Amino acid sequence: MGVLTSYLQQEFIRRSYPGWVGRHESAILPKELTNFLGYDPRVDVLLERQDGSRRLWIEFEISRADPVANHAKFATAHLFKPQQETDSFISMVSPHVARGRRNLAANTILLMRHIGMSAFQTVLFPQIAREEIQRLNHLNLKSLTNLGLAVEPEIERAMSISATILTALSRRIHFVSDMMDVMLNLRQWNNDLETLQGKKLWGKRTITYFVFDPYSKSFAPSKFCAYIAIPSVFNPNVTNLGYINRVEMTVELYVTLDGTDSRFDGRNAHNHLTQSLAMTHYKYNESPEIAVIFNEWINHHSNSINVHPNGAVFLLPPSWFK
Repeated sequence: MGVLTSYLQQEFIRRSYPGWVGRHESAILPKELTNFLGYDPRVDVLLERQDGSRRLWIEFEISRADPVANHAKFATAHLFKPQQETDSFISMVSPHVARGRRNLAANTILLMRHIGMSAFQTVLFPQIAREEIQRLNHLNLKSLTNLGLAVEPEIERAMSISATILTALSRRIHFVSDMMDVMLNLRQWNNDLETLQGKKLWGKRTITYFVFDPYSKSFAPSKFCAYIAIPSVFNPNVTNLGYINRVEMTVELYVTLDGTDSRFDGRNAHNHLTQSLAMTHYKYNESPEIAVIFNEWINHHSNSINVHPNGAVFLLPPSWFK
């Protein structure tokens, strides 16, 4: 374990929100089970409300090592000792973890939800470059403490992405927690708008902010990309595994929520994407290469989108995601 994990354990516990307490290296399974299995899975930090109503099991993934191992540790523990309804697993993955590995881990979160777990993956220190993460992880604890890294935003991110914003159509609406969520939403919007039903439901809307996917060279409205919809993983009546697994926003759900609930808010969505997930924004005239791609894309969707008179603004993934 690198020094950065030790530092985060110390600071997450020290800076816990009022009404919360923290512990580090807490056991996931009771001793009799660990003796039987031959391994003793533990969590980096456990944050718990003092009234016992909520527990966040947080793992820090700092280095380039494969983070999926910790996801598997929690998922297999769930098979022997099911996660309580008050609990959520949260993996916080630093920019130093390679894109393919972090995306594999993000998609493993979907499998964890498949077996009935409340699970999330988000980024750790999204504004810090991968090279700097590596340097920090090799400092001693005293030097790292003296730097005074801003840990409060990391705690806030873990809290905000695991909190339900509202419930609609038997789904819990959350902020997206990872860039993979954002890009899956972008893909879903484009897929929905290729159908007659999707076009009809969406109608024609005026949009300013567009998320850009540098891999597919496509875009989607940023508010659409900022929320996921998680079915109740503890609903025993849900038998359709596909329904449990998929959490992307859909046009059908979006139009149900948009304008009907103030908690489903475009400004909050923009702030979450740019501040919590460190997406960068560029105006249309600040990025000529992207503007050319956007022109081709918007021509295809001219019957569904009006660009705001002030011009389009593009939201791009952080450099470490590319």
